[in-house]
Amino acid sequence: MTSVIRKTEEVRKVICNTQRAMLAFAAVLLLAPAGILFAQSGGGASPAPPAVEIHGYMQNRIYTGSGANTQFRSERISLSALGRLPEDSNAYVEVYYHPWAPSSGLYLESAYYDRPVDEDNRLRIGKGRRLTFGITPAYPNRKTSNYGIVSETFTQDRIQGIQYYTTKGVFDFGVSLHTGYRLGTRNVGEIPGDSLRNPMHQVPHLALRDLPGELSDEIQLSARIGGRWAGDLTAGISGSFGALDSRDVAALAGTGTSLRPINPFTGVNAVSALIPGNTDDSFSQWGVDIMKKWDNGWVAQAEWYTGTAATLDFDAWNVLGGYFFPNGWKAFVRYSKKNMDTPLTDNPLSWDLNQTSISVVQPIGKSVWLQYEYEINGEDTNTGQSVGNNIFFVELFAGF
Repeated sequence: MTSVIRKTEEVRKVICNTQRAMLAFAAVLLLAPAGILFAQSGGGASPAPPAVEIHGYMQNRIYTGSGANTQFRSERISLSALGRLPEDSNAYVEVYYHPWAPSSGLYLESAYYDRPVDEDNRLRIGKGRRLTFGITPAYPNRKTSNYGIVSETFTQDRIQGIQYYTTKGVFDFGVSLHTGYRLGTRNVGEIPGDSLRNPMHQVPHLALRDLPGELSDEIQLSARIGGRWAGDLTAGISGSFGALDSRDVAALAGTGTSLRPINPFTGVNAVSALIPGNTDDSFSQWGVDIMKKWDNGWVAQAEWYTGTAATLDFDAWNVLGGYFFPNGWKAFVRYSKKNMDTPLTDNPLSWDLNQTSISVVQPIGKSVWLQYEYEINGEDTNTGQSVGNNIFFVELFAGF
């Protein structure tokens, strides 16, 4: 038995060392074009001052839901600046403000420099959405206003690092080297800012997070290869790997409460750890995605992603169908499922989830619309009871 354990540990070390070697090799591939570009930009006359565009938007909502009275919330205010620089390059900064947040409510959404390498290739350095894994969940892709449990788990949070992406014919490819994701939580059925209602009517679930002020001490590599074919069909395969932050290794074992969130039935932090005694720091993600649009207004898309954190396996998938009406209205229905390959305990992160999102968009004017959205949430709890965390909101989106 001892020899088996020793052999297993030796194999794990070989895998980890191989992964770190691949990360180092990827760093060379990514940093080399960046160095060439900056070297090329060092000579010549001083360029003209950049043209700067200021944009923004605000989301105001009226909520109702299980365990909640009808209430208004200023959901989010976004301000962004785009500086257009020579040679088709640009610098972009965007800041979110969440008025309901108990602390400052400020979040740096993006801060990056983006420029072409040549006709088919671009390089992005800084913080922004991950363009190199799955379907990037910007508004045109996710369709609903709320992200949903699949994006919350795998693709919602931004990354900080270097992204290189290319298009050649019908194919596209992207690779990034970035600060690793942390293991954290998001809440299904949450009404932002309602601290009285939420603890008993929301379900925390495991999510890959870019945590401000608590960045990972590891580096992660992500890549996607895909294509766009006739008839506006896109599809891709993605992979990502690295290592867990040392704090998350301990949290999986039960240290602290970051991965033992509040149980909505008891109102206190869960007792059970996800992986009692864990010391494993392995981490990987994989996925496939597909999207199809028809000229008659119909759209369909699907995503499936799986992750492994130490010995914990989890996956999530969704399917979406929608229709763009000739008068500007839009309607979407999305079904999502999240599976946790671990026994059910008092820890909400061990519960399987399902979610049906129904969303209708009513155009009001240029960059102004109303969005009516209903989330029907379900979970397999250790007690067999339902939490009661469905929500409905009407959102006024105004861009400027």
